Amino acid sequence: MKKIIFLLFFTVSVYSQNYKVVYGKSSFSTEKDLSEIKDINVKNNIININKSFNQLEYELLINDEFAVFQYVKKLKLPEFNPRAITAGGGGGIHFYNRANQKEVFATEMSGNKYFIESPINKYEWNITNESKIINEFLCYRAEANVNYEDFRGKETYKIEAWFCPALPFSFGPDVYYGLPGLVFEAYKTNSKVKFYLKSIEKISPEIPISFPKESKVTEQEFTAIFNAEMKKLTEEN
Repeated sequence: MKKIIFLLFFTVSVYSQNYKVVYGKSSFSTEKDLSEIKDINVKNNIININKSFNQLEYELLINDEFAVFQYVKKLKLPEFNPRAITAGGGGGIHFYNRANQKEVFATEMSGNKYFIESPINKYEWNITNESKIINEFLCYRAEANVNYEDFRGKETYKIEAWFCPALPFSFGPDVYYGLPGLVFEAYKTNSKVKFYLKSIEKISPEIPISFPKESKVTEQEFTAIFNAEMKKLTEEN
């Protein structure tokens, strides 16, 4: 808490600072939600994943030029379920170029690495008047529809985020970026898993962040690659 409050005195010069933002992940499944799952194996797996969330941490590093968000690997207890890492998001690495407002998502598929580039402002966020205090900061709720099309067909889902205008960073956990303030909480509305801010720390000296120099593909190009890979796997099976 002290680290977060500390930032109130540095919002004016925030763009000349280096920060480490730590996020956690939690489930807001209710007993009623779990009781409606008939398959006992699926139910137990979800319970196990939910219990594993308290061992997770994700890190957003910000310097004057770049930012990067990724899962932090740490020693886990024996009962940890690794599926918790990507449940509700959190896989891959997100790189941000603050000068040209580009985001690069680094991911792997079938042993190959891909670097998918898109604009930071790719979402049409609807910023609402709904507000609440999170860690003594005033935050506002924003929502956006995400449309995608691949071999499974067309689909739209909604994402929501609570962001803080007092901390003017257009970043957040996982896919939640492009808002006029740091994201404190975020989730997909069809999911029972949310990211939440745990701490913010000012770092000195400057945090070294290496932006990917590898060849990039667009989201459309990666979708075509993904579809071809899925077709190949289907034919092989």
